[in-house]
Amino acid sequence: MYMTGFRHFLIVSMLLLYTGVLEAQSYIMLKGSVFSVKGEALVGAHARNLHRNYGTFTDFRGEFSLVLARNDTLKVTMIGYKAFLFRMPANLTSLNYSIKITLFEDTLMIPGVEIRPYPLTYPEFRQEFITMKTPEEMAVKKLKLPTEPFRRKYENPEGGLLLPGPFSLIYDNFSKEAKQRRKMDEILKRDVLRSEFLNILSAEILSHRFGISTDDEIDELISYCGISREMLDNTPHYLLIVRVENCIAGFNDYKVAPSR
Repeated sequence: MYMTGFRHFLIVSMLLLYTGVLEAQSYIMLKGSVFSVKGEALVGAHARNLHRNYGTFTDFRGEFSLVLARNDTLKVTMIGYKAFLFRMPANLTSLNYSIKITLFEDTLMIPGVEIRPYPLTYPEFRQEFITMKTPEEMAVKKLKLPTEPFRRKYENPEGGLLLPGPFSLIYDNFSKEAKQRRKMDEILKRDVLRSEFLNILSAEILSHRFGISTDDEIDELISYCGISREMLDNTPHYLLIVRVENCIAGFNDYKVAPSR
């Protein structure tokens, strides 16, 4: 009875091992070279395994390596060239396969451009042209320009944005508005740092255990303990709590010091 069970176990193990070997042997390392009709290596062509949804790009020699299985389909594409499709043979016995690919240029036809006269007077055309939204203006809107009322010095009477020159840059660094803006940035940074700190040590714990309750006291504790955004992101929470416990005594002495 024991020998029969062992024999069954041995047969099943061998079948599983053989299946794993067949599965491993079903994958092939494909090495390809991509060229144009003129024989130039195409750098940055995209080679993709359509069946498994992964791919790679050709290097500076126009070469790439990609793992495919038998019957998988390779697709090579590049802007300005027609796509190339290749299906891996099902009867391959080797684990490596090489292929040279030639991509043919693809001509894209676009419809003709029709120019029509603008049905407005010149002053109306000028006003429409000035107020027209351009891609550049949409890109500028994504920049972190000052908000009102500081944004006004970047605008001209016709609604467009002015690029700051040397004098405006100096003004931005030393004017009262610039100082106010920097002050608001510092307040915002403190608020964000305090919020992340309270996610680790709650306000209730700080109040009941250490007697710290106001936002100003929490900000002073964070500064005294030398806690930064990078530390909150990369340090385990228990080590941050230990750091606060180690510096809390000195912080209490710091609060009651006459020099403050």
